[in-house]
Amino acid sequence: MAKRTERKGGVRHEEEATQFALDPVLTAAWLYYEEGLKQDEIAARFGISRATVFNLLQKARDEGAVTVSIDVARIGALRLAQRLTEASGVAECYIVPAIGNERPVNERIGGLGARVLERRITPNSVLGVAWGRTVMALSQTLASLHLPGTTIAQITGSAIGTYDFSPELCTSNIAVKVGGRCVNMLAPGIVSSADMKRLLMAEPIVAQHFALLRGCDVTLFGVTDLGEGTSLMHSGFMTEPTLADYRAHGAVGFVSGYFFDKEGRPVLTDLDARHLSMPREDFLAVPTRICVGGGPSKIAAIAALLRGGYANVLVTDETTARAVLATYD
Repeated sequence: MAKRTERKGGVRHEEEATQFALDPVLTAAWLYYEEGLKQDEIAARFGISRATVFNLLQKARDEGAVTVSIDVARIGALRLAQRLTEASGVAECYIVPAIGNERPVNERIGGLGARVLERRITPNSVLGVAWGRTVMALSQTLASLHLPGTTIAQITGSAIGTYDFSPELCTSNIAVKVGGRCVNMLAPGIVSSADMKRLLMAEPIVAQHFALLRGCDVTLFGVTDLGEGTSLMHSGFMTEPTLADYRAHGAVGFVSGYFFDKEGRPVLTDLDARHLSMPREDFLAVPTRICVGGGPSKIAAIAALLRGGYANVLVTDETTARAVLATYD
């Protein structure tokens, strides 16, 4: 007969406590998800706080011990999503509800974007990835998959300033989660002259990379506005005079190496002759182009990129979706 130990609020079995101590994360997850115990019931059984149980369940999800599957097709069928697809011409739209936790909006969008991306990757996919905070957030919540035949390739060149969400880090994070091959672009995003770009593009290793990108069946990218808080400047990727030049030419947004105006038309300056990124015509030829992004500062940029046809799958938040939809009224 199991020995019992008394405690305030009930009786705890020592053998249960021992089992819990062996793997508290897995035990809490099993009791909650498989046996249907409530968090306060688990807390009472093991003599811990409800907050501790919550943290254990969160850790179980973070470590991949538990995966929660949401039918994203139903999210895409929401009335607001349907209205935005009808108005903008985007093929699919997925929207994070306005009511949620206190995480930053880019992290919430990244979480939903991860679920959308998981449904798109096949065992032989070539996924092109551009950098950004929301893409980085997506990479951190992506489920662990086993797709060794998948290739994850960097779309744009590198920038030394983007240390917390660099092109290389976004690409490698996704490759690790997917279990596929990571192919980073071995070249800077912006070079000193047009002649230098031509020389680099002629290098076999760089030419091979761009040939690989032409085989992409999916691309994943964020969207950047050109306001004072734009990540293009704070990441060290571009300078304020450069951005001011694009704004003067009518640019309202940036995506995967391309500036565009409010109608989605390309905006070009001298910088484009020095910028290494997947050519626009190759980018637009990719069958599935997933944009993840949202927030008040990006409304104009998202509305414009949809008009330009850069994305055919949009993952955003409810407030942004409503504001973008209003631009079509």
